[in-house]
Amino acid sequence: MKRLRQIEAGYRSQIRRAQQALKDTTVDRVKAERKFEKIRSKIEGKIEKVQPKIRELTNLKAEHRS
Repeated sequence: MKRLRQIEAGYRSQIRRAQQALKDTTVDRVKAERKFEKIRSKIEGKIEKVQPKIRELTNLKAEHRS
Protein backbone atom coordinates (compact mmCIF):
# COMPACT_ATOMS: atom_id res chain seq x y z
CA MET A 1 0.00 0.00 0.00
CA LYS A 2 2.85 2.37 0.82
CA ARG A 3 4.37 1.70 -2.60
CA LEU A 4 1.08 2.44 -4.36
CA ARG A 5 0.74 5.74 -2.50
CA GLN A 6 4.28 6.65 -3.52
CA ILE A 7 3.39 5.86 -7.13
CA GLU A 8 0.31 8.08 -6.89
CA ALA A 9 2.37 10.90 -5.36
CA GLY A 10 4.89 10.53 -8.18
CA TYR A 11 2.12 10.89 -10.75
CA ARG A 12 0.84 14.02 -9.03
CA SER A 13 4.34 15.49 -9.01
CA GLN A 14 4.58 14.82 -12.76
CA ILE A 15 1.42 16.88 -13.20
CA ARG A 16 2.93 19.71 -11.13
CA ARG A 17 6.13 19.62 -13.18
CA ALA A 18 4.13 19.76 -16.42
CA GLN A 19 2.16 22.70 -15.06
CA GLN A 20 5.37 24.50 -14.13
CA ALA A 21 6.72 23.89 -17.63
CA LEU A 22 3.50 25.43 -18.97
CA LYS A 23 4.06 28.55 -16.88
CA ASP A 24 7.64 28.82 -18.12
CA THR A 25 6.57 28.48 -21.76
CA THR A 26 5.23 31.84 -22.85
CA VAL A 27 6.08 31.72 -26.57
CA ASP A 28 3.07 29.69 -27.76
CA ARG A 29 0.64 29.49 -24.87
CA VAL A 30 -2.12 27.62 -26.72
CA LYS A 31 0.20 24.86 -27.85
CA ALA A 32 1.70 24.59 -24.35
CA GLU A 33 -1.77 24.35 -22.78
CA ARG A 34 -2.77 21.58 -25.19
CA LYS A 35 0.40 19.68 -24.36
CA PHE A 36 -0.23 20.11 -20.62
CA GLU A 37 -3.83 18.90 -20.91
CA LYS A 38 -2.69 15.84 -22.86
CA ILE A 39 -0.08 14.99 -20.23
CA ARG A 40 -2.51 15.66 -17.38
CA SER A 41 -5.24 13.45 -18.81
CA LYS A 42 -2.76 10.62 -19.38
CA ILE A 43 -1.42 10.80 -15.82
CA GLU A 44 -4.88 11.18 -14.27
CA GLY A 45 -5.85 7.97 -16.04
CA LYS A 46 -2.95 6.23 -14.33
CA ILE A 47 -4.00 7.69 -10.98
CA GLU A 48 -7.56 6.42 -11.49
CA LYS A 49 -6.18 2.92 -12.03
CA VAL A 50 -4.13 3.00 -8.81
CA GLN A 51 -6.71 4.58 -6.47
CA PRO A 52 -9.12 1.59 -6.30
CA LYS A 53 -6.23 -0.66 -5.31
CA ILE A 54 -5.21 1.75 -2.55
CA ARG A 55 -8.81 2.03 -1.35
CA GLU A 56 -9.24 -1.75 -1.34
CA LEU A 57 -6.03 -2.32 0.62
CA THR A 58 -6.97 0.41 3.11
CA ASN A 59 -10.37 -1.20 3.71
CA LEU A 60 -8.79 -4.64 4.05
CA LYS A 61 -6.29 -3.31 6.57
CA ALA A 62 -9.10 -1.65 8.57
CA GLU A 63 -11.04 -4.93 8.65
CA HIS A 64 -8.06 -6.80 10.04
CA ARG A 65 -7.58 -4.22 12.79
CA SER A 66 -11.14 -4.55 14.09
